[in-house]
Amino acid sequence: MAPEETIEADEATAAFLRERSFAVVVTNLLPTPFVTLPFVLLVSALMRADLSTSRVGWWLMVCVVSTVISLIGLYRYYTRSATGVVTRVTKLIIGLGFATGGLVFGMCPWVAGDGDVEVVLAFTFFPGVAATIGCIVAAGRRDMYIAFLTPLIGLSSFTLLASETSLLRAFGILSIFFVVSLLALHHAVSRNVLDAIRLQWRSQRLLRDLAHERSELTGVNDQLATINKRLAHQATHDPLTGLYNRRGTLEVLDQLLAGADESRPVGLLFCDLDRFKAVNDALGHRGGDRFISIIADRLLRSLDAGSVAGRMGGDEFIVVMPGQDVAGAAAIASRLVGVLAQPVHAEGRDMPSSVSIGVACAPEHGTAASELLRHANAALYRAKSGGRNRVELFDSSMQQALVARLEGEQALRRAIDDDEIVAFFQPEIDASTGDVVGAELLARWVPRTGRVIPAHEFMTAATSAGLLNRITEKVIGSARPHVRRLAMLGLPDGFRFRVNVAPEATERTWRDDPLHDIVKGIDPWLMTVDISETAVDNDSGGAAAKLASFRASGGRVCLDDFARGVSSLSLLRRLPLDEVRIDRLSIDTITAHPHDRAIVRSIIALVREIGLAVTADGVETGAQADALIALGCVRHQGHLYSPALPAGEFEDFLLARLAERYALADQQPTWETNDLT
Repeated sequence: MAPEETIEADEATAAFLRERSFAVVVTNLLPTPFVTLPFVLLVSALMRADLSTSRVGWWLMVCVVSTVISLIGLYRYYTRSATGVVTRVTKLIIGLGFATGGLVFGMCPWVAGDGDVEVVLAFTFFPGVAATIGCIVAAGRRDMYIAFLTPLIGLSSFTLLASETSLLRAFGILSIFFVVSLLALHHAVSRNVLDAIRLQWRSQRLLRDLAHERSELTGVNDQLATINKRLAHQATHDPLTGLYNRRGTLEVLDQLLAGADESRPVGLLFCDLDRFKAVNDALGHRGGDRFISIIADRLLRSLDAGSVAGRMGGDEFIVVMPGQDVAGAAAIASRLVGVLAQPVHAEGRDMPSSVSIGVACAPEHGTAASELLRHANAALYRAKSGGRNRVELFDSSMQQALVARLEGEQALRRAIDDDEIVAFFQPEIDASTGDVVGAELLARWVPRTGRVIPAHEFMTAATSAGLLNRITEKVIGSARPHVRRLAMLGLPDGFRFRVNVAPEATERTWRDDPLHDIVKGIDPWLMTVDISETAVDNDSGGAAAKLASFRASGGRVCLDDFARGVSSLSLLRRLPLDEVRIDRLSIDTITAHPHDRAIVRSIIALVREIGLAVTADGVETGAQADALIALGCVRHQGHLYSPALPAGEFEDFLLARLAERYALADQQPTWETNDLT
């Protein structure tokens, strides 16, 4: 406790002691006015034969005055104390009541002074008894006791000491000694009373502090309860839509599935908005959030009572419908498809909307939340594959496809762990000279059986399982020693190895700098990285910074699958590029229709106009190659020239091409000076 607080506490204690001790004295004094006057009247009546009538009259008069004063003081105290304020006048009146009371009992020896010695001795007993009683009545207030004791002892002792009888004088001396003893006794009693009052004050203060702290704790507990309730709501609800989030939805689903049986089925709808990424790109994140909020509101308003809607994340929603079997759930899903197909007005424009829904039902399609969600997601996958904006019910064929997909993903994970993912090299040819100017590193799955599995057979599973980055790491790790060996043997000028950055790259991927791992242990001058549009969608700024750093170290950057995405043209300006690779879909149709040839011609002209090189992937026929050469694109890659080769075969292929080139160079005619004459 601070010194200031200590002083305030001491002052409060002293004030409390004064008030409480005075209250105790007043309480003790309360019976006195109703006892003193009857006592005086009784003594006067019993001893009237032995007492002087005049002295008894004076005694009675003083007693009446004392009683009146005491009653006035008590009246003022109890009427004024109700307001919490006891005035000084009231205290003086009560003190005067004590003094007149002492005077009443101090007059006792004087009243009997004209009688026999025995009567005087009897009346001498009264002041002593009164002084003793006053010691108890005025306990805690020395001023009141002295006001009572002074006239009592002063008058009685003076009367006794002035007597001619030695016995009475002796009693006068003894009365003085008795008073001194009573003062010591009063001090001890007062100390005990004051200690009790201090203890009472401390107890009251402690109780008051405890009550205050309790009220504060109650307020804090109420606040904590409110916060906990809000946090619990936030933990189970989506802040954007107000629906249950993934955790809240799963909790509700687990509770409902605990009692699900044939008579109490639980329907589950797995909903996914179609082409929401395009909507988000068109409206921006704020508009996309508004779009999601409107869809969630429509979804919630379209459900029957008792159904629960939740947002699993992004553009995915779950609807749990207790009491609905497969037919009922399918009917509700069809209704939702119609409701959610209405255009959504967001950011000042109407945006098209549609949803694909997968339906599963417990216990028919599973009794566990994870199992039911997996089956509903399989049905949703079928709805997406079947053209979107439709409803699909889960069936056994989906189960088989789901099991096959899961087994394929698991097998692919084992293959990555067992180093069965290796790099194959597909040469890149300069069609104008036939020289090998580079090679693309392609992933191949080579199990122990020896069968080579091409990338297109496992890339879908790798994408759904999120394994593309690990496959890229394995390809780079497998190719690194061969690249270094070929670099030591000697490569043609400008020869580069091409590697793809995983299209599922995220903001964290670019923050961790995947290009550093690609060129680790390899001269950057030997590397070209192919970047697809999807690889930079999440963090184009971070990707641009890392790519610029890679180019500064000597590497080259190529925009892969150009013209396949919706924002490829903007990437030409936003990314630091060296070349552009035409999408193989455009190459496939270059000889089929004049419009396709015109599109490729425009792409090549645009890319060359801004100073970038252009290459073509997927050249399969001579007609395609001739068309590309005619349009100005001479760097080709495809099965027309060579399939993807293992490292050893690629080395043989490269050395054979180099040998052919040197042989052709040796066969060139040499000019002699004599030939000029």
